[in-house]
Amino acid sequence: MKKCGDFHRFQFVHYIFLNLFSIYASIVAFYYVFAAAEPDHRCRLLDNIWLNDNQYYPINRTHEIYIRKYLDKNCFRRFVDNQIRQTCANDTIYDRSIFGYTFTEEANLICENKSRKSWLATATQCAGFLSIIIGTLADKYGRKRLIILLTIPSFCICFLTQIILQWIPLTVDSKFFILLLNQFASGLFIPIYMIAFILILELTTISHRSSAGNLAFIAYTIGEILIAIFAYFTRDWLKFKWTNTIAIGLVLPYLYFMPESPMYFYAKKDYVRLEELLKRIAKMNRKNETNWYESYQDLIHQQTNQITPKTNSDFHRHQLKLLCHPKIFIQLIVSASIGFHVLLFYIQISYGLTMLNMSPYLLIIIGAIVESLSYLVSSCLISTRFGRKGSFIIMMSLTIICLILIPTMKQSHSTISILFAQIGKFTISATTGIICIFVPEIFPTSIRTTTNGLFFSFSRFGVILVPILHTLIPDEYSTYTFYCSALLGVLILLSSLILPETKSKCLDDTHITDV
Repeated sequence: MKKCGDFHRFQFVHYIFLNLFSIYASIVAFYYVFAAAEPDHRCRLLDNIWLNDNQYYPINRTHEIYIRKYLDKNCFRRFVDNQIRQTCANDTIYDRSIFGYTFTEEANLICENKSRKSWLATATQCAGFLSIIIGTLADKYGRKRLIILLTIPSFCICFLTQIILQWIPLTVDSKFFILLLNQFASGLFIPIYMIAFILILELTTISHRSSAGNLAFIAYTIGEILIAIFAYFTRDWLKFKWTNTIAIGLVLPYLYFMPESPMYFYAKKDYVRLEELLKRIAKMNRKNETNWYESYQDLIHQQTNQITPKTNSDFHRHQLKLLCHPKIFIQLIVSASIGFHVLLFYIQISYGLTMLNMSPYLLIIIGAIVESLSYLVSSCLISTRFGRKGSFIIMMSLTIICLILIPTMKQSHSTISILFAQIGKFTISATTGIICIFVPEIFPTSIRTTTNGLFFSFSRFGVILVPILHTLIPDEYSTYTFYCSALLGVLILLSSLILPETKSKCLDDTHITDV
């Protein structure tokens, strides 16, 4: 691979398109933040008090007096003739000045309907739980094939459901369940992103793997910025959805030109297609055949005697043997646990930042810039003598310190607390970038997307758990959740010590002959 060109024109061109999947995964993940946001809202004044009360903010002084007199905004109750009458979702006015027309307003997802709103985010994350199954299939049938088989149906389902939502009259409940289906189909871009990320890593060599991986993370932050821009200019949940789907559709022509992973062909011992791919890479990188073909022939000669018939039973037996090996099994459990907790800390710190009194669009953009800087730092750090393991320990330690200081400073020094929250955002983003490169490097090619799928699946639990805890735990006890997270971080830090350093390891199966 190095002699064919490991970070030249071929990689640059395909990284541009493969990183579109990183952007789309970010767009899918952040759609809920704006489309299902809960704007400020109040009850509508009775017609005998104020005729045609259909604007959230008072239009004059008299209107403001009536709102204060007849409406209890905090309890969301209406006072009529000194009698309290509960009126929640059916006669409500929403503030459209920030988020515009949200699906929360469309379906009145407040009061007793508020819990249904979280289903929209959960549907997206549930698709991420399929990562372990999809990862196994990608190890068996190839990275390219699975990306194609997932991307086209996902886009078609999203496109058709949005046509239904846009032009077919439906009840609110019908719209809700169709949007759930749309969210699940969109959520398939989480495992698609996982496979594309593995493909990005496998298209280069040790020297440039960290740079290639962090390009994907920076592309993810570009998606965050784009989603904020789309949301700001559309200000309508359905138009917002259309912009996202149209953006995703732009990648469809590239699926035909997408390369397969050379490491996948090598692990499968498919040397015919491996040679064709290497010729394609070398030609585009302007490398002469004399530079690499002799080395390739030597490789084939060494491997010829190891070629065995490939059957489904052989594949599953080989995978099961690897996964059940004590060393790999322990590393897999530790990696999955790290994935769960790192994403939990990431969402916890990010969720705390969203509570700040700042424009949500600006907040997303600032967060994306902070994340981009953290990925650049992590890319440089893992290339130093600290390697993957040492860099993870450093950044996780700094995250634990921030988790302790954020609630400590919140009561007495709110400004300093915000500063530590941004630093925590930086360190946990860097930690996420490091672990997402570290984990795929631990496991051999034949089970790489399977193990990475388990890592992604467990991380989804962390993403879902934070909003649930925020809802269940009273505000006065929220401080303790940061301290509990810090304690869990220490345990994760200790468990990571058993993982091997992978800085100088090749992404192949030669290091598992003892298994």
